[in-house]
Formats: sequence, C-alpha cells, structure tokens
Amino acid sequence: MTDNSMNGPLIDVRDANLFLKSGESSLHILNDINFQVMPSEVVAIAGPSGSGKTSLLMVLSGLERATSGKVVIAGHDFSGIDEDELAILRRKNLGIVFQNFHLIPSLTAFENVMLSLEIAETGMSLAEMRDTARQALEEVGLGDRMTHLPSALSGGEQQRVGLARAMVTKPHLLLADEPTGNLDQDTGAKIIELMFNLARKHNAAVIMITHDPSLAARADRRLSMNRGQLTDAPGADAE
Repeated sequence: MTDNSMNGPLIDVRDANLFLKSGESSLHILNDINFQVMPSEVVAIAGPSGSGKTSLLMVLSGLERATSGKVVIAGHDFSGIDEDELAILRRKNLGIVFQNFHLIPSLTAFENVMLSLEIAETGMSLAEMRDTARQALEEVGLGDRMTHLPSALSGGEQQRVGLARAMVTKPHLLLADEPTGNLDQDTGAKIIELMFNLARKHNAAVIMITHDPSLAARADRRLSMNRGQLTDAPGADAE
C-alpha cells in the first residue's frame, strides 16, 4: 500500500503543451498548462467537448506524454522516466474511474477488484488481497454482489465496482473521466458522493472531469478548460 502523506503539491504541471499529429498537420491540444493540486484536494474540470479535458487526464496518468513542459506527480518528473518506470508509478500512485466502467466482462465484481491488486504488486499475500478486495466492495455497498458478473449489475453498480477497483490500492490520486456520464442524475449524484467520501477517507486527491455544474460545485476547486487552456472556473472564487 502507498503512504499518502507527502509535503508539497501532489501534482505540479508547468508550461505543459501537447501536440498531436493529424495527417500532415499538428493539432495543439494542450496549451501552456500550469496548475498544482495538493494532497487530498478535490478538483473539478469542466469545459466543452473537444476542449482537451480528457487529453489532460491522459497526460496526468502518463498514458500520453506532454510534448513540452514539466509534469510532476507524487514527486516523479514524467520527463525523466521511461515507459516501464511510468507504468510502475501509475500502478502505485494512480486510480482511474472511467465513464464507460471498463470492467472485464468475464470476471465477477470481486475478481475485477482483485485484478487491480494483483497488477499493483502490493506484496500482499493472496489471503490479504482477498480480504482487501472484499472490504473495498463493502465500502461501496456491494458486499452482496461480489460474485455477479458486470452484465448482471446495473450501471450504478458497475461504476461502484469501478470505484472500488480504482481505490483498492489506496492511490495518491484518483482521476475520474466523466464518472457519471452514463448514469441517471440521481445515481450519478450518489456515485459522486461515494467517490468523494472514499477519497477523503483514504487521503487521495481527486481530479474529476464533468459537464454537470452541480457536481463540479461540490469540489474544493473548479477549473475550466477551453481550447486547450486551463483557467479558474468563472465564479469559482466567489463563494
């Protein structure tokens, strides 16, 4: 398990740019991104489709490399490590919640969460991993659904499994990409409440992408993404 106590920013992004090839031209996806996130801080990022929000999460997760600038997560400068080191860092420090759940359909809820522990190479015994996976599912209210396949779960239940899978390794940082996008409003609100409570319980920072202003308003800080530029959300400092 990771120790989530650290000094200074958990995320420190300086002058980050991302260019992606499109045929013979190059698209400027992220434009001089500068921001910091402190440990245990909950940050919401809103903005129109195509503004670069998901690309920013990809860069923060190390799944996409910034073309220029600096991205430092949990004290690790992404520009100074190779792909293998980046994969290890991701396993030990990050949890990701997806809009489309991305559960493995042939595995039960319990097995999906167990797989996250196995990949993270926590050093736990098999019995410890089993106990930890059970506890993670109980924390999201699925103690009685552990043996169900994703196809037998509702959308809200699948997202609860996704949340348990993301949080079971006690990551420093939880990245959530439109986590309520495929849920009705009431179910989505419950998932966000659960996600925030779990993150605060485990002292994890959260970066959440959302189109819902009411969900964004529940974060500690709100940012706006537009045409690849990240700024404070309008009215975010007026509370």
